[in-house]
Amino acid sequence: MCWLPYLFFISTENLPLQNRVIIVGLFSNADTAPVTQASVLANSLDKYGVEVITTSKHTSKWKRLLDVIFTMLLKQSRYDIAIVQFYSGNSFIWQYIAAHLAKLLGKKLIFTVHGGAVQQKLSSSIGSRYKRLLLKADIITVPSAYMQHELKKHGLTAVLIGNIIDLKQYHFQDKQQLSPKLMWMRAFSDIYNPLLAVRVVNELKQKYPNIKMMMGGPDLGLLDETKQLISKLKLESNIEIVGFMNMDLKQYYASQCDVYISTNRVDNAPVTFLEMWAMGLPVVSTDVGGINNLLDNEITGLVVKDSDYKEMASAVDRLIEDNILAQSIIHQARLKVKNYDEEVVVPKWSELLNGINK
Repeated sequence: MCWLPYLFFISTENLPLQNRVIIVGLFSNADTAPVTQASVLANSLDKYGVEVITTSKHTSKWKRLLDVIFTMLLKQSRYDIAIVQFYSGNSFIWQYIAAHLAKLLGKKLIFTVHGGAVQQKLSSSIGSRYKRLLLKADIITVPSAYMQHELKKHGLTAVLIGNIIDLKQYHFQDKQQLSPKLMWMRAFSDIYNPLLAVRVVNELKQKYPNIKMMMGGPDLGLLDETKQLISKLKLESNIEIVGFMNMDLKQYYASQCDVYISTNRVDNAPVTFLEMWAMGLPVVSTDVGGINNLLDNEITGLVVKDSDYKEMASAVDRLIEDNILAQSIIHQARLKVKNYDEEVVVPKWSELLNGINK
């Protein structure tokens, strides 16, 4: 990176204006990939009059890294604050470069920690590297009390600002009686455990022979194995794999299904739950990471042990059979999701941005 100082000097002069931000994170085409919180935050801040620059939409890690570097340098006169989305895994390199560039350019730095496995990284052999990077931030924000607590264990103070959802974009389905129609939506990857969802359907099929489940999401290595298990258990007529769900498809399939199941092995504060609550689907989830800080067991959803398909099947059966419980959960979840509407969350961001330069 010996050429970075030369790029720094050819950039335009930084102007000391307030509330102009660059958001460095994972951006995507909403029609072909899931909408990220980086995109939602950028759109929401823009609506509230904050000048926002974004980077990057590239899927290649090297193209993304170069885009982050050149955008931060060449547009440095157009922002005062860098909001860097912080994840675990392969994102570390561009997070590291973005943070150091922000400091080199004299910008305020906000890290927003999303990765459900960040706390595991902090406790691992490379934890000191993660902590040193996080300590470069002027402010750390987190979307859950769980992550706030986990960071505190490592001497890191974080501000709690929830994930954002624009409730006006979601149509609430008034489901008066639930049926065995399930929805699963993440990515076909080991950390999201789609095989568990298949086993849940197989277990419920004994009582509900016509049970249906829609499975949506991109393939991150486990799609073929999921299809093989479906075939092995003879569930081809019960489970439909529908690929990536954009907003329109997500709402369509939510209208066709009655219960959402989350089989994740790792998670923090999934926006998917907010979406399901906004569309009227009760959630049954594994008890991992920060789930219990977002979902109140027996109140806004049901929580089961990780990897226990029998317990998850039993929880789904409860919702189908106990309509009073199901309607109470749907109602309470609908009330709770209002706390994450952009009209509630964005003012918290506005207050944070206004205060960081004082």
